[in-house]
Amino acid sequence: MADLLSTQLLKLQCLVCENTGEACIESRFKLPRKAKKIAEIQARIVDLEADVIDDQVCISGVVHKQIFFVGEDHHVHHVPEDVPFTTFVNCPGAKAGDIAEVKANIAKVNFNLEWGQEVVQRVIVQFVVRVSEDCQVNVRLNPRGPLVKAECVVGEATKAVTIENCIELDRRAIKIRDLQVSLEDVKAEATSDQVMFQGTLVKNIFYISDEDVELFQEERIPFSGIADVCGAEPGDNVTLQAQIVRVDKVLSDGVELRQRVVLSLFIKVTRTCEINVAEDPTGPQVMASRVIATGERQVLVENVTDLNKPAQKIQEIQARVEDVAVEVIPNKVIITGTLHKQIFFVGEDDIVRHQGEDIPFTTFVDLPGVNPGDEISVTPVVEHVGFDLLDKVWVSHHGDDCDDDEGRPVFRRLLQRTVILLCVTGSQEHPIRIAQAPFTGLAAG
Repeated sequence: MADLLSTQLLKLQCLVCENTGEACIESRFKLPRKAKKIAEIQARIVDLEADVIDDQVCISGVVHKQIFFVGEDHHVHHVPEDVPFTTFVNCPGAKAGDIAEVKANIAKVNFNLEWGQEVVQRVIVQFVVRVSEDCQVNVRLNPRGPLVKAECVVGEATKAVTIENCIELDRRAIKIRDLQVSLEDVKAEATSDQVMFQGTLVKNIFYISDEDVELFQEERIPFSGIADVCGAEPGDNVTLQAQIVRVDKVLSDGVELRQRVVLSLFIKVTRTCEINVAEDPTGPQVMASRVIATGERQVLVENVTDLNKPAQKIQEIQARVEDVAVEVIPNKVIITGTLHKQIFFVGEDDIVRHQGEDIPFTTFVDLPGVNPGDEISVTPVVEHVGFDLLDKVWVSHHGDDCDDDEGRPVFRRLLQRTVILLCVTGSQEHPIRIAQAPFTGLAAG
């Protein structure tokens, strides 16, 4: 049992290679008017993308420039310029499908003004490229080792799904020339010890009619199912890989097309965790999110709502936090979000009514050591929703205003107090070498 508790199976990104590169991006730009001199050129990289090919990384992006120049009228004028570029950085061992991360830094901007209107520019850009691949490692734990945020593997399952159906063709067919099948909108969600999945099977049917004309017909078939994954819980992360392994088709009477599609689904369930791992200078090198700091903050959101109908009582208030965004400044994280509420109340006519509202909020959490560019994760939890009904009036059983001796009270406004707990973690991506332990396998669902 001690050995079992001292290891953890993690889904990680194993480092394939890391390299640097440099590119000189030249351009010649004609100003909209004559210039006496170039005052300044500001440049930055936008739309940066990286694609992995064998042993190389293809980097593309745009150099966005702001050119400030002094015109013959002695005014400072401005004109923008966008210069697309593509370059390559060697990365031994990289292959298509690997994950590439690239950072670009503008090292220098040179420019010359020619003939008073043409600007010749050279922008030197330096790149840092890191390529990794998904891997699964059984890691040894060490309570004194670095604290990392990772995906702990809960369980895996493989499931075969057979989808059979018949379709009537729009025209009588001599034969089916081709049946192309693809998958769309494949989704999966974890529940207790299970994973629910769904998607759409898209079929493109090409057939030859009895008039020797090729026709096309599309069919979309939704599918769903459940796979057993022991230990799965709602909120866990699910990775689903779907593959079409077999397509059968039989044409009957020239009109009815019977089809059978067999899918193979591989499902992996992981849970975001923070654990202390053991390091080993000879172990596999992985990209790990090393935790810099963690913090919590309780936020009280208090508001008064005008009810769209007078209420006798509140039946239920459901609340959740949406649209969480963060801004990182040195040693602090500014958090914004929206408190979304569903209010259910009994109206004066004894009918349960619904009213929704969205309340924005802003707060900050101290996280010593964090800086702009660090990775921040926020887990919001609604801890408490309290309320009081306000603005009482008395109405008769027919809904008219009356004295308190003859009627019953209803309320027109609602005071709410919601307590939100924000759990915040700041981390940085670093390559580390981890201690690997033998792995005996997972129990499949």
